[in-house]
Amino acid sequence: MTGDHRCDRCGKDAIGVESFGCCTAYVCGDHASSLLLELAPGATLSSGECYLERFSIPRESPDPGSG
Repeated sequence: MTGDHRCDRCGKDAIGVESFGCCTAYVCGDHASSLLLELAPGATLSSGECYLERFSIPRESPDPGSG
């Protein structure tokens, strides 16, 4: 999912989304909370009103000219 969303603070590629109650934001590595940074790519954390999702690392697409 990386590349599909931009950080709401600076516009870089977002590494995940953080939702703390009524506030939700896409964030890059510079603006992510330590909780989000500790999650493995593709992992989520949900606790009470908080939801964190670390986006999966996109797979390299095969070169159409190889093969």
